[in-house]
Order: sequence, then structure tokens, then C-alpha cells
Amino acid sequence: MNSTSNQLLQPMTSSISDLSRRKRKTKSPPLVPPSPSTKWRSEKQQQIYTTKLARALTKLRIAQSSSSHSSPPHTGRAVREVADSALAVTARGKTRWSRAILSKAVNLKLRKHKRPRISNSVTSPAITTGSLRSKTQTAKVTRVKAKGMPSVQRKVKALSRLVPGCRKQTLPVVLEETTDYIAAMEMQIRAMTAILSAVSSPTGHEGGQTHVLG
Repeated sequence: MNSTSNQLLQPMTSSISDLSRRKRKTKSPPLVPPSPSTKWRSEKQQQIYTTKLARALTKLRIAQSSSSHSSPPHTGRAVREVADSALAVTARGKTRWSRAILSKAVNLKLRKHKRPRISNSVTSPAITTGSLRSKTQTAKVTRVKAKGMPSVQRKVKALSRLVPGCRKQTLPVVLEETTDYIAAMEMQIRAMTAILSAVSSPTGHEGGQTHVLG
């Protein structure tokens, strides 16, 4: 009886083992989430940012033309701030650098609405001299600390200053934010290049390409 039962069970066990092997072979690999920087290389994201940037530049042009000054100062800086704000809005504040840009834009608006303070002519030179001395001392201390730091830490600290909102952050956070920020800046360059070529092209005024800037 034992021999016959073993003979009957052998084909069943072999078939089960074959099925398990097939499942292992056909098992799909685990899904790897896409990198956050890949979204900035998609055509859809490019169109979204280009539209937001064109609208923001149109508002800036209208505001500058309606101002009393014939040639408003810091035009290049204003364009840069508008482009960065549109980029941060496109990122929806999901990164540290986008939240830092948005908070900076809000602070600039609040400063513009504030009235200028009346400074005392007697005490202002002393206050200015004291502030300059404190800034000079702080710069000297920072240089001494930077010389005593390892080269890797100095590079990470310099990198964290270039990326908005990354000061005093750890190395993994700085690297992740830097990767996303570089990809976003590349998309910004592509969008600004496309808008500039559409405006400066000879067929831009006749071929209906002027709608990029309103």
C-alpha cells in the first residue's frame, strides 16, 4: 500500500513544484517609484509651467507699463522673481526649495506694502556703523569655521546655500532637494527660451505666436 500511494503522490507533488517554479519565474519585479525629478522632464509639466510663466510675465509687463516710472529699475530681478515664483507654484510646495521661494515672495509683498520708517539723522550713522562691524565680525568667524571643516562638509554647506530652503539640512535632504531643483531649473530654462524665441521671431507678431505673453 505504501509503495502504491507513493507512486500516486509523486505526480501530484511534481506538478505542484512545477507550478510554484512557474509562478516564481513569471512573478513581476517590484515597482520602483519614479524619481521626483522626472516629472520636470515631461511635456505636460513643461506646458503647465510655460503657461503659468507667460501669465506671470504678462502681469509684470502690465504692472511696469502702468507705473509712473518710464523705465522701472531692477527689471531683470523682477523677471527672475516672477519665474521662480511660477516654478514654486508649479511644484505645489511639495519641496523645501519651492516652499522657501513662496515664503520669500510673500515676505517681499509685505515689505512693499509697509510704509518706510523715518530714521533719526543723529543715531542712524552709529547704528549703521555698529551693524557693519557686527557683519564683518560674523564673516570672519564664518571663514575661520569653514577653514577648520573637512572639504566634504564645506562643499555640502556651499551647496545648501545655493538651493533655497536647504540651509542647516542633512546631506540626504540636500542631495534630494538639489536633484529636484536642478531638474526644475532646467525646465525653467527651456520655458524661458521658448517664450523668448516666440517673442523675438519675425513671424511671432503675424503668425499668432504673441499669445504666449498675452
